[in-house]
Amino acid sequence: MQGIPIAVKNVTVYAYFNPLEPLEEVILTGATGTYTVGTLMTSVFYNLDLNADGKFQNPLSIHGAYYAVCETADGKTIKTEWMYCIDNSLAAKFGRTVTLGKPATEDVLHTSIGLGMIDPSDYIRLTPLAGITVSQRFPGITPLSRTIIMNGEGYVITTRFGTPHLMGIEVDSGDRVSSLVLGAQNISITAKTPSGDTHTQFGLTTISAGEPAIFLKLLEA
Repeated sequence: MQGIPIAVKNVTVYAYFNPLEPLEEVILTGATGTYTVGTLMTSVFYNLDLNADGKFQNPLSIHGAYYAVCETADGKTIKTEWMYCIDNSLAAKFGRTVTLGKPATEDVLHTSIGLGMIDPSDYIRLTPLAGITVSQRFPGITPLSRTIIMNGEGYVITTRFGTPHLMGIEVDSGDRVSSLVLGAQNISITAKTPSGDTHTQFGLTTISAGEPAIFLKLLEA
């Protein structure tokens, strides 16, 4: 679900430290802006976009960790999740994407096909791909692998929301030579770009096992 930004005021941004350490560092005070919380499949994304009206007391560092305490329009005080700084200008911006746990482990050799729910508006197509081969690795003393899709066509994709955005591959067609189930992990994909270069992605998770099949590189919580 795409998040709906809510207006916030009296924003105070703090540096984020280990919660077990009694440390506090105020970065800026008195700002206004918007705070957004949304969901995308198995992930939650947080964004705080500030206007250039706050008073800085300490500098912001790109990719540094911060959180904020602020008020909504009706005067309710809220504390944000900690987020990364992605813009340290006067109109500072923060964001973070969290994957809620890992998909349940499934015996993908002895189960039926599962279908995930995904809206194409949740992601952006970047580069068309041809000659797609989808395979799955099974870790162990003697690693095994199996081929799932051959001769496929699709796209490199990125999620429309989140910080950072999640990358992956959409497979629209191809020969399915093995079953594909929702939540299958350790997926590897190789393909050719329009320029003839080889494109490879590893460690993907199956987000949709239908048509199209969607594979994303999920983040740890």
